[in-house]
Amino acid sequence: MIAYSPRLPLLVTALILVAASLPVAPAAAQQAEQHGPTAEQKAEIQRAVHEALQHDIQTVAQYRLPTDFFARMLPMVRQIRRAHITAPTQTQNMTLATTIRRTQAMPELQPILQQYNMSAQDFVMALTTFEMTAARMQEIPRSRKDAPALNRDNVKLIQSHQALTQALLHDLDDEQEWLQ
Repeated sequence: MIAYSPRLPLLVTALILVAASLPVAPAAAQQAEQHGPTAEQKAEIQRAVHEALQHDIQTVAQYRLPTDFFARMLPMVRQIRRAHITAPTQTQNMTLATTIRRTQAMPELQPILQQYNMSAQDFVMALTTFEMTAARMQEIPRSRKDAPALNRDNVKLIQSHQALTQALLHDLDDEQEWLQ
């Protein structure tokens, strides 16, 4: 069982990506075309996806937000929205690596990231970490027992900036509504 559920939608995309990258013998390729992956292949894909998701969750939980996170992220998210740019971080059906690569491949987003002194990786990691940390802080303690420990500095940062946290969460919610 995966400990942190908001990343579960990654499973579908990761399954597709892993399945597409598996080497297939010619006879097996013909069988896969007709019948899909074998039970053994499905189990291997599920194991690989589970490991990738667990790694992403651990990475995000321990990533440290910069101390000026709100000073950069709030105006940046608003500027991205005003520019009508749909950043890949708004799609939870991708691994971190895929999201970072897609963010790097968006030429219209790069000047905004540069303006706020952020790389695509910084942007994806910071926003994902913020969202996960804020969500986990709202959970009932019992539901957190299997979840990885959050970076304590991030928890303190969010706790000490409640108004900014709510503003950013609001902007992110508004952005998701705008994207639909």
